[in-house]
Amino acid sequence: MVKIRYTMPFWRFSTFARFLVFLDGALSLALWVTGGHTAYMESSVMHWTILGSIFELACLGLFKMLFVFYAFTKMEDVSLALLDFPFDASLRSCKKSSHIFTIFFSLLSLAYTATKGGLILNAILNDPKYELMHVTYNVLVISSVVFSFLELITALTGPHFMRKLQLIRIEHTVNDEDEEKEKKGSSANLGRVLALAKPEVWLISLGMVGLIGASASAMAAPLFFGRVVDEAVTSTSMAGVNKVVLILFLIFLGGAICSMIRSWCFTLAGTRVVCRLRNTLFASIIRQEVAFFDTNRTGELTSRLSSDTQVVQNAVTVNISMLVRYSFQILGSIAIMFSQSAALTGVLLSVVPIIAIGAVQYGRYVQVIQKNFQDALGDAGTAAEEALSSIRTVRSFIGEPKAIQSYEKEIGKSYHYGKRIAAANGVFNGIVGLVMQGAIALVLWYGGKLVFLNNKDPTQGITVGQLTSFMLYTLNVAMAFAFLSALYGDFMKAVGASERIFMLMDRKPEIPEEGGQEIMDFTGEISLETVTFTYPSRPETKILQDVSFEVQPGQMVALVGPSGGGKSTIVNLLERFYFPDSGQVKFSGVDLASLDPRWFRQRVSLVSQEPVLFACSIRDNISYGRNATDDEIYEAAKMANAHEFVTGFEEGYDTMVGERGIMLSGGQKQRLAIARALIMDPTVLLLDEATSALDAESEHLVQEAIDRAMVGRTVLVIAHRLSTVKHASQVIVIKKGKIAEKGTHQELLDKGGVYKKLVLRQLSTGGGGGGVAETVSNEKNGNIDEELDDIDEADED
Repeated sequence: MVKIRYTMPFWRFSTFARFLVFLDGALSLALWVTGGHTAYMESSVMHWTILGSIFELACLGLFKMLFVFYAFTKMEDVSLALLDFPFDASLRSCKKSSHIFTIFFSLLSLAYTATKGGLILNAILNDPKYELMHVTYNVLVISSVVFSFLELITALTGPHFMRKLQLIRIEHTVNDEDEEKEKKGSSANLGRVLALAKPEVWLISLGMVGLIGASASAMAAPLFFGRVVDEAVTSTSMAGVNKVVLILFLIFLGGAICSMIRSWCFTLAGTRVVCRLRNTLFASIIRQEVAFFDTNRTGELTSRLSSDTQVVQNAVTVNISMLVRYSFQILGSIAIMFSQSAALTGVLLSVVPIIAIGAVQYGRYVQVIQKNFQDALGDAGTAAEEALSSIRTVRSFIGEPKAIQSYEKEIGKSYHYGKRIAAANGVFNGIVGLVMQGAIALVLWYGGKLVFLNNKDPTQGITVGQLTSFMLYTLNVAMAFAFLSALYGDFMKAVGASERIFMLMDRKPEIPEEGGQEIMDFTGEISLETVTFTYPSRPETKILQDVSFEVQPGQMVALVGPSGGGKSTIVNLLERFYFPDSGQVKFSGVDLASLDPRWFRQRVSLVSQEPVLFACSIRDNISYGRNATDDEIYEAAKMANAHEFVTGFEEGYDTMVGERGIMLSGGQKQRLAIARALIMDPTVLLLDEATSALDAESEHLVQEAIDRAMVGRTVLVIAHRLSTVKHASQVIVIKKGKIAEKGTHQELLDKGGVYKKLVLRQLSTGGGGGGVAETVSNEKNGNIDEELDDIDEADED
């Protein structure tokens, strides 16, 4: 089913509002940094007056760039959410708060800047002693008043434009699957991703101790570099230089030890997190109902377990370490830089808002693309898994080119998203690099000017050693900002990759696998009461319609009918793989849906037509359903006619069967599957006729094992051969999802309906004579399915 989703055009109210606020902050910082010489700038900060300084206006512009920018973004996001949930009280409250904040702060900003501007203008006109500020400072006062006025108008008109979002948003059509993925993926956020590391808090704390020591070492080193330079320039002997260099070496040694502790702790924590995450995710997947696996491909699920969890691993441990490390490095370096030269520090910090806002926008963009990239990798893994797991079929039908083409198609999709991620990384890193290098060049020029002033007058400017230290700190800050910018992108990648992980972890199976009642006296009675069913993956096709029948304890009931009639579906319902759409499936008079699944599965066993073995030993395959002793394994194998061929292997019960039992023949696999069912000692045995695809010798051995298995149990068998049907307590003919006939073998013959037509058809094709019952009793290999198919066609004609 196709549904509607919306996106917003680029040119809209919120874009203009955010650009206005960003321009205000950037211009305020630029005008303050470029105003006057160093001593004048420092004096305006250290000896601030309302008429002689504009430092607070630069801070005000920076604050608006960071917080009012976010408020306008939040206002739009909440307004869009209210279009879908108009009566959500929390959304309405959040929208109101955003409006009030933008209006109040813009009004407060205008009031302050206008008052300051008025006082300065009055001083210029009426106070002959007033000293004019630098021209750029006066321009900053004017720009602050103008921008504050424009921002107030923008904030006041915000509600009006928010109401127009419904008219300007762009409509897109999406299918149900895409919408469901987006809806379920919304549970992922950075906070939840980071919370995955909570159990490792003690290990991370130890790593933090090492991190603090390493960061302190990194922050102290440039200061002593500068002292080495000053000692070399001013000292008359090497004693001072030697002492400072020794201190510097000890700082490096302590930093190396702390770095070792930090790296070990965070890497170990990351390994523990990803192991636990994979275990939790696999446990969540394996508990889902069977219908879930009808619509989710195996390769995609295994991709979540491998590649997606790996992306999350670094984000919750190593990246946290780097985040804290570089944050300390920035804050500590800036604090020391302020003590060296406040003016130079102001020049460097002027680029911070640009990088911060750019990093946020980049992270949002990368988060969406990374999710699509991981989905494409999952599809590629599915294509590879399907081809490799069916390599014999691929090879038999010369399917290698198709398999390669299918894989290349999915990899091509991931490459498409990879190109966009690469382009985003390149553009962002290039811009960040340019901005930071420009700031370094500006700091170097300004620092050179201060050294020049110091050479003329030692009471002004800074020394060569101080400039050296400052430049090293500047490089520290620049590299830290570059790494932090990349880290934000990595965190958003992890959020994108974790969306599907959290969706799977949060998903509750529609058919629970634990909890429920147990029947004290379970006799094996089965009943279906007006059961109707459609597969969730094919809701438009009704498989069963008002099917009702009973199986008494100890009876053997045979289901017969054409392929696709619903026989295997009945077994699936009895196995609790699915719940019926209507009606009830009961065991001993109790609804199957209310029984404890674990208790129930210990008393009901299934032998499929195509048995599935695991890539482990024969011993482990037989005892898969319970912890059994060797004697119990041997006894089950003997009952299944498997002991003889198993002991013929060189390694006996320790023989590995290969993937899906590929090292064994069909008859051998079938007998091991029967042994696996018998070792559970089930009260109810479900058999999807296990002999239809076997040769005569294997069929004989398997049939002997089945005959033994039926003794003393309630048995429901999907029958394809008359030799099985004629011994059944009841025969149920399933045709097009309904019960066409039911009764004993002889009753159905006497009835003269579909079943008798089947037998007569077999007589004519088999060339036998004599009485019907006698002929049927001698028939060993007639195939009911094929005959019923023919009868259906004849009836329709």
